[in-house]
Amino acid sequence: MPGERMVIHSHPHWWFFWKQVLAGVGVLALAWLYVITDGALGTFFGWVTLLALVVWLANTVYQFVQWQTTRFAVTDQRVAYQSGFFHRRGVSIPLNRVNNVNFEQTLIARILGNGILTIESAGETGDSVFENIPHPEHVRQAIFQQVEADEASDSERDAAALARAMKDSAPPPPAAAGQPSAQERLSQLEELRAQGLVSDEEYAAKRATILEDL
Repeated sequence: MPGERMVIHSHPHWWFFWKQVLAGVGVLALAWLYVITDGALGTFFGWVTLLALVVWLANTVYQFVQWQTTRFAVTDQRVAYQSGFFHRRGVSIPLNRVNNVNFEQTLIARILGNGILTIESAGETGDSVFENIPHPEHVRQAIFQQVEADEASDSERDAAALARAMKDSAPPPPAAAGQPSAQERLSQLEELRAQGLVSDEEYAAKRATILEDL
């Protein structure tokens, strides 16, 4: 959004493709077995291997598109997540609604730099769980930093608004005691002019001064 600053933006961790990697190893093993036996396993085995290869390629392309269209972001205003190509879904959590952020990592996930992030927020959605987040501990710290910065900005805006409201509602300063009003001063000037005590030039200059004070 206009005026919004991006802090973290990432796709899911590469562990997102672990099933495709494992299936690819299995397909390559079938193909290697068929090749080294020089087709002795039969034509049916060859067609099965070819079909498995086609299915694996199609699934890998589909998962890559899913990975490419899945994004996790932290800005100075919200935490946002969106995923899906054909069926899109998204979550946007304002920073002022974030209550707590937790992360979970197994030993292998710590080695790979992968993990699960859970954001507890006020509202109907409740907890939001995000999987395959790269370096979730770092992301957690970044979210807390932005939450604190957002709270400080809100406090500054509230203080400035309160100061403006107090200034606007303050009564005008009272006029000094005994000081004649502008109308009284004009009347006195008219009397002095009528008595010939001031010239026309002096009258015009003094009258202009009194009108400027209004």
